[in-house]
Amino acid sequence: MPTLAPTGSPCPAIRDRGRAAGLPAGMCESPGRERDVAGATRQWVRGAWRAIVGCALLALATPATALDPERAIQQYTHAWYREQLPQNTVLAIVQRRDGSMWFATYAGVARHSGAEFRVVDKRNASALQSAAITALLEDDAGTLWIATLNGGLYRIRGAGTTVEPVPLSPEVESVFAIAQDSGGSMWFGTNAGVVRRDARGLRRFGEADGIARVPIRAMTADDNGGIWVALDGAGVAHFRDGVPELLGLEEGLPDLGVFDVQADRDGVIWAGTQAGLRRFRDGRFAQVPAAAALEGKRIYTLLGDRDGNLWATADGLGLCRLNARGFHCDQEIEGLSHDVVRSMVEDREGNLWIGATTSGVHRISDSKLATAIGKLDSNSIRAVHEDAAGTIWAGTDGAGLAIVHNGELVPYGYNTRLPSTFIRALTGDAQGNLWAGSIVGVSRIEPDGRVTSWKKSSGLPGAIVFAIVPDRAGGFWMGTSGGLARLQDGRLERIAVAGPNDIRSLQLDRGGRLWIGQRSGLQCLLDGRIDRCGTDGLPNTSVFAFHEAGNAMWLGTSKGLMRIQAGTLSRYTERDGLLDDDVFTLLDDGAGHFWTSSNRGISRLALSDILAFDQRRLPALRPRLFGKNDGMRTNQANGASQSPGLRARDGRLWVATAHGVVTVDPAKLAGNALPPLVAVERVVVDAAETARAALDRIGPGVEKLEFHYAAMSYVSPEAIRYRYRLDGFDRDWVEAGPRRAAYYTNLRPGRYAFRVTAANNDGIWNEAGDTLGFSILPRFHETGWFRSLLLLALVAAIVAVYRVRVWRLRDNERELTRVVGERTNELRDANAALTRLASLDGLTRIANRSAFDEALLRMWEDHRARAAPMAFLLCDIDAFKNYNDTYGHQAGDGALIRVAAALQSQARAGIDVAARYGGEEFAVLLGDHGMDDALAVAERLLDAVRQLDIPHLTSSAASRITLSIGVTSLVPDAVTSPVQAIWAADQALYRAKATGRDRLMGASPLAHAPIY
Repeated sequence: MPTLAPTGSPCPAIRDRGRAAGLPAGMCESPGRERDVAGATRQWVRGAWRAIVGCALLALATPATALDPERAIQQYTHAWYREQLPQNTVLAIVQRRDGSMWFATYAGVARHSGAEFRVVDKRNASALQSAAITALLEDDAGTLWIATLNGGLYRIRGAGTTVEPVPLSPEVESVFAIAQDSGGSMWFGTNAGVVRRDARGLRRFGEADGIARVPIRAMTADDNGGIWVALDGAGVAHFRDGVPELLGLEEGLPDLGVFDVQADRDGVIWAGTQAGLRRFRDGRFAQVPAAAALEGKRIYTLLGDRDGNLWATADGLGLCRLNARGFHCDQEIEGLSHDVVRSMVEDREGNLWIGATTSGVHRISDSKLATAIGKLDSNSIRAVHEDAAGTIWAGTDGAGLAIVHNGELVPYGYNTRLPSTFIRALTGDAQGNLWAGSIVGVSRIEPDGRVTSWKKSSGLPGAIVFAIVPDRAGGFWMGTSGGLARLQDGRLERIAVAGPNDIRSLQLDRGGRLWIGQRSGLQCLLDGRIDRCGTDGLPNTSVFAFHEAGNAMWLGTSKGLMRIQAGTLSRYTERDGLLDDDVFTLLDDGAGHFWTSSNRGISRLALSDILAFDQRRLPALRPRLFGKNDGMRTNQANGASQSPGLRARDGRLWVATAHGVVTVDPAKLAGNALPPLVAVERVVVDAAETARAALDRIGPGVEKLEFHYAAMSYVSPEAIRYRYRLDGFDRDWVEAGPRRAAYYTNLRPGRYAFRVTAANNDGIWNEAGDTLGFSILPRFHETGWFRSLLLLALVAAIVAVYRVRVWRLRDNERELTRVVGERTNELRDANAALTRLASLDGLTRIANRSAFDEALLRMWEDHRARAAPMAFLLCDIDAFKNYNDTYGHQAGDGALIRVAAALQSQARAGIDVAARYGGEEFAVLLGDHGMDDALAVAERLLDAVRQLDIPHLTSSAASRITLSIGVTSLVPDAVTSPVQAIWAADQALYRAKATGRDRLMGASPLAHAPIY
C-alpha cells in the first residue's frame, strides 16, 4: 500500500511502538532496603491488615477501570473547568468518600459535587487565616486536612462543614504537603521542615535532622510505613521508622530539584525532577529506558493509576503516559498545551483530574467511542476503508487521504498527486491498489504512490464519484453525480439508468444483482435490465447504504431503515422508535446489532428488537444513541456516499463524522458499573437555605421547599438521571431526568421523608440513594384541638340558626338562590383569575414556559394553515451568573424584571408572545414575521435592553447588561416541527455568545439537515 509521509511526534525517541512494547522488568518491583526482623514483622502485619480491609471494601464496591491504555491520549474525553473556580491555579485535588471533588486554589478550596461548585474561603469559614490552599488530604477517618500558605493547617471532620484550625509548631506558618502513613500518623511538609503528628504528639524534623530549608514539593507514603518527601534543591528524604535518609545525586537522582515523588499501584517510588524521571530500585534511583524522551525535562507532577499506567507532566511534552504498551505524550489538550500541571488525582470511576497553574482543572475520562483526528486541513471524514494489511484509510473533505496510526489521523504522503483532496468513496482491489472517488473523478493509487485518474473528460457520466464497487470480472461499478458507469481494463462504459442519475450507493448482491441507491429512488440492474427491485422505486427517498443478510436486503435511507425480503418492503422510522429517519451507515456487528449513523450521532439497534416489533411483542424499537458524551467530537455523522462506515476484520466499527473518524469495539464496549454516590446537597425553605440538621422541625407556615441534589459521577455528568419521591405526598417516584432540584409548595403539616436516587451514564442506579426526613409544624388553627373546638362551635351555631330561622326558609328561598348565583359567578371569576396567574412567570410577570409552549403550538398550527411565516427568538442575558455573583440575587431579580418589561414592550399585544424561557433566558414569538422582519425586531430588543443602562462591570461584552439573541424564521409545514425552530434559534444563540455576545445571529431551522 502507499506509504505514510514523514510526520512529527512529540516523543520522537519512542516512535517505534513495537520496540516499546513493555516496561523494564523492575517496573513493578517494590522499593526499599533491608529491614530489621522486628520492623519487617510490624510492617507485614500492617500490610496484611490493610489488605484485608481493602479486600472487604473491594467486595462492597469494585472501582471502575482506569483510562483504556490502548487509546491515544487525545481520544479520551476532556472537560475543562475554569469559571467555576475561585482562582485558576489548582495546587491540590482530592476526592472525598462521599464522592465530591475538592480543588485547592490560591483563593480558597472549591467543592464540586457534579451539580455545582461551592467555595470555602475566609468569607464563609472565619477560622481560615489564609485563602491560599496548598494541599488537601482525606485521612482514614474521613477527616479532610487543609494546608495553607502563611495561614497554618486546618481540618473538616467527617461529613461536617466546620473548618477547625490545627496548631503545629510555632515556627510553622505554611504547609505545602500532607501524607498519612500506614500506621495512621499524619505528616506535613512545612516552611520549618517536616512535622509528624501522632498519638504521642508532634515531632518536627529540620536542619538538625538533615532536612534542609528548601521548598517541600510533595509527600507520599509507601506500603512499608515509610514517607517520601520531594525537596526542591536537596533531593528526596525517605523516612523509615521516623528516621530520615537523604537521597541525592549519589543515589542516582539527575538533579537535586525534585518536584514530585509518588508511589504507584505496585508500591514503586517515582521521582519527577528538574532533569527527568527516575524510578527507585535496589536503594537507588534509576533511569527508565522506555521514557527516554523525558530525560533532561522538568517533570512537574506524577500519578500511578490503578491499572498500572504512570502519568507524568513534562516541560514541553504535555501530558505523558508510561505503561506496558510504551510511552506517549500529548501536547494538544485544550488549555494544557502551554500550562504547568500542579496536581493530578484518579477518582473512584477512573477519571483523571489535572490541576494546572493558570487554566483551572481538567478532567480526562474514558468513553465508549474513540475519535481519531489529526493535524489536517480538514478532519471532516466522508469515507473509510480497511486494506489487506488492516490499515484504516480515511477520505477527507478537503485534506485528501489519511491513515489511522496510533489513534491519530496521519496525512497520506502522496496527497499532492491526487487530482482532488475532496474524497467521497474508497475501496481496494486484489492487487493492493486503493481506489478513491472524489469530486473530480476516480483515481487508482498504487502501493508505490503512482496515481491514475479518470475524469468526466475520460468518459465518466458525472464529475463526482460517490460509490465504487468491484464486480466479479475484475472491473468496477461507479455511481456518479451524472449516472452509472463501469470501468473494465481501463475502459469506461456508461450504463443508462432510469430516473434521477445522481447515484449515491451501490451494492452487488450474492446473485450478481447490482442495487443502485439514488439521490431520489432505488433501482436494480441484472443481466443488462433495469427494474425497481420489487418496490415502487422509493421516489423522493435517498438511499445511502445497503446491507445483505440472508435473503433480505437492508437499506439505510433518508426515510428510515428499510428491509426488502421476498418482495415485501418493511419500513422503520422515528414513529417506530428509530432515533433519526436519516440512516447514513448500516453496519452489522456480528453480535446481533445494527449500528447506524445520522446527524444525531451513532445508534445501536438490536436485531431481536426488530423481530419483536414485527411480531407486535414490542411497542417500539429501543435503539441506544451514542454522541459527544460517549467520545464523539461532534454528533454529526457524514453520509450520502458509498463508504461512510465499515466493520473491520478485527470486529471494530469505523464511522465517518464531520470531525474525525469514530471507532467502537462492540466486544469491549466500556461500561460504568459503579452506582453513583448521591446526596441532597441543599435545602431551601421559603427562599432561605437551611442546614440539614435544622430540618427536623420546620415551620409553621412553610410555603415552598426546594431540594437540590447531586450524584457524584464524573464519567459523563450530562448523562446522569435522577428520580425522587416525597414520602407522605408522592404516591410514586418522580422521574426527574437530568434535573437536579425538586420543588414542593404548601405542604400540609406532618412528617415527610424526601428520597432521591440516581443512575450513572450507563443506567446503573444507586437504589439506596439519600433520604432526608423532616417535619412541618402546623399553625395554631391547623392543630387538632383547634379543629375540635371549631367543629363544636360550628355544630352549636348550626343548631341555633336552624331553630331561629327554620320558619323563614321559604321566605328566604328566593334570596338564597340569588346569593348562590352570585357566589357561583364570583367563583368562576376567581378561577379565571387563577388561570391567568398560572400562565405568568412568578418573578417577571410575563408569560411562563408552559404558557409559551401552548402559544407556540397555537401559532404553529395557525401559520401552517395559512402558510404564513413566523419567527422564534431565543434571548440570553450575557454573563448573568457573573452579575448575580457581583451584585447579588436581589439585584439579579430586579434586572430580570426590567429586561422582561423591555422585551414585553416590543411585543404586539394579542399577536406576539414574550416569555421567560428559563433562568436568564427569554423567548419571543413573532407572528407573520419573515427573517428580515424578525432580525429588525431583534435589533430593537437589543437596543431596548441597552437603554435600560443597567451596570454590569463583570461582563466581557459591555459595561452594562446586554443580550445575545438567536433568531430563526420559517413557514410551518407538515414536515417541519417546532423543535427544529427551537434548535435553530438555540444554535444561533450559541454562535452569538461564542462570537462576543451583545449581538444577534440568525439561522435556518433546516441547518441540521445532512450535507449531500
